[in-house]
Order: sequence, then structure tokens, then C-alpha cells
Amino acid sequence: MDRHPHLWAALLAARRSAEALAFWDEHHTNRVAGQETDRTCDLATEKAILNELERHFPEHNVISEESYPEFATKPRWIVDPLDGRVNYLNGIPHYSVSIAFEGAGTADVSVVYHIPSDKLFTAIEGQGAYLNGRPISVSETTTLSDALVVTGFDPTTIKSQNFNQFRSLLDQTQGVRRFGSAAAELAMVANGKFDIFFERVLSVWDTAAGIQIIEEAGGKVTRIEQLDSSNREMVLASNPQIHQEAVSLISSSNQGD
Repeated sequence: MDRHPHLWAALLAARRSAEALAFWDEHHTNRVAGQETDRTCDLATEKAILNELERHFPEHNVISEESYPEFATKPRWIVDPLDGRVNYLNGIPHYSVSIAFEGAGTADVSVVYHIPSDKLFTAIEGQGAYLNGRPISVSETTTLSDALVVTGFDPTTIKSQNFNQFRSLLDQTQGVRRFGSAAAELAMVANGKFDIFFERVLSVWDTAAGIQIIEEAGGKVTRIEQLDSSNREMVLASNPQIHQEAVSLISSSNQGD
């Protein structure tokens, strides 16, 4: 790891976040209705991550969902301390930590840690993508009708009832699944478990690590549309064989919004 100090720091930070989450869980056993609004678990994991990163690279900037959401210049760390908080708080074993390093003249590095399954997805710019140290690659599905899609529903989509993209994916693919952790699902596309990832409203901390892991696994990513001034965007990622067809499908259905 001496040649990759940023990856080493990210891996340690991911492990520290899991430890912090386990400690938080041990001391918050009495949960009540409306618990999905409780963000103290996010803050606990964020503190653990940022403390570890600062120990290694105190001069670097940070963008993090809970405490540092503003734009920061490179070199920078982009952190989602608990992606899938609602799942976690309700005992559903699908949530992750996302940590990306974007260098200034230094190779970018990404880690997505799926805590419940102890799966560590990693990537270093130009050196491929890995799951627990083993190389991974996107699927080889060649037709949209055979593709399995993973997606997410954001409040904007639900309130405006703009389900055109979702309907088009249901009609033209093998099926659509919704699990609730964008970072983990991007990593699953990188590992070939899904063929397409699509979501309408995502922030940089949701996608920074997962997008790099997909690209290093041989996949393609298109930011279809920037949705507002806060830099949230619509993202589609897939294997290269079906990518353009999937982008065209989403883009054409978007015309009806």
C-alpha cells in the first residue's frame, strides 16, 4: 500500500466508519417511529471517516454530505458517510460508505464499502476495479431487453409524478429493482450484478466513488441532465454494449416531462 497512500487512507477510513456504526448501534437500541429522520448515525460515521482522512492528509479539502456539502477544490475527498440510512435504521442489510479522492496531478482513488456483506469495492485511476482485492468487470449483456436495471426514486420524481423514464425502463428491459443505496448499486453494476444503473436526482457524494469504480471496471457513465443549481444530476451507467441505447431511451422519455 506504500505506493497508494490515498487508497490506504480510504480503506482505513471505511473500516473506521463501520466500527463507529457498530458502536452507535450498540448504544441506540430503543428506536421509535419516524427514526428515518435520525441523522446521528450519519454524523458518527462521518466523524470517524474525516478523523482518519485528516490523520493522513490534513491539508486536503473535503466534501461530505452531512457537514461539508459545499464545493471544494482539488485535492479533495468526497464522502457519503452512510448511503442507505433508512435501510440501516430499519434493519435492512443494504447500506454503504462511499469515499472518493480526486487528486491534482495524483491518481484518483475510490472505495465503496458495503458494510453488511463486508464487501470492499476499490479503484485506482488507470488500474482497474476490485472487490476484496479481486478484479471485477461490468456485465456482457448485449441487448436492452435482457438488461436488469437498478434505480432510485427521489422526492422530486414522486411529487411531480414524472415517471416517464421509469416506465420506459420497465417496458424495454428485463426488470427494474430499487434497493436504496446508490453507491452500493453503482458498485454492483461494476461487478456485473446489474446491467444498468439509473437515478434522476443525485449529488456528488452519492456518485463520485461508484462512477469511478464502474469506469475502471470497463463501464460507461453518462450524466444526462443537471437538474438544478445545487449540481444534482441525472445519471445513467451501464456496460458499453447497451449504453447508447439506454441513454437514448432515457433521453427520449425525458422529453415528455
